[in-house]
Amino acid sequence: MNEQTSGWIRLRAADGHGFRAYHAPARGEEIGRILLAPEIFGINRHIRAVCDGFAADGYRVVAPDLFERAEPAVELAYDEAGVARGRALKGRVSTDDALLDLTAALDALGGAAAMVGYCWGGSLTWMAAARLPLRAAIGYYGGDIGKNLDASPRAPTLLHFGEQDHAIPLSVAEAVRARHPTVAVHLYPAGHGFNCDERGSHHPASAALARTRTLGLLRAVF
Repeated sequence: MNEQTSGWIRLRAADGHGFRAYHAPARGEEIGRILLAPEIFGINRHIRAVCDGFAADGYRVVAPDLFERAEPAVELAYDEAGVARGRALKGRVSTDDALLDLTAALDALGGAAAMVGYCWGGSLTWMAAARLPLRAAIGYYGGDIGKNLDASPRAPTLLHFGEQDHAIPLSVAEAVRARHPTVAVHLYPAGHGFNCDERGSHHPASAALARTRTLGLLRAVF
């Protein structure tokens, strides 16, 4: 890995699949390491900016391109066409295959990393918390969490949900709280994708508060 600048690296999963990942080295002294899982829009400009933001806070970040299992170099916009194509591509990548790629990225980080995921990545973070040796797991509006409530996180876990999310009913957050009382669940007066400043649903105040809570957990585990 280049220790100075952000950019693309190549990784290989245990089944032999090779794929690209975005690597953002920590700026200044390294505090910890983050495995970052993207939305259904790929490792696009926004996700790269999120990686660089964590790097500026002192974290080394690797974000694997999970769509490369289906198609290389996918970077989608936040419009109807992007949503439709992203959903179709997600349907071509199984959770088990995505976890293989996430494991390879975790290995590239040296294994001692926390995981942060958004949308699809939020759901994968929930699953990874039960299967991978993470320092912490932080998921933003993971739509499939409600379908996988039997998963039992083995690391400190923090989940962010929007109260006005059209895709995830509040019953999901309530079910997580009931089934997993040690998981921190926070609700925000916002819709799906509220953390993304390229979406119409962006809610700056909620994004800022969620980021503060995210960084608080990261500081606690590193």
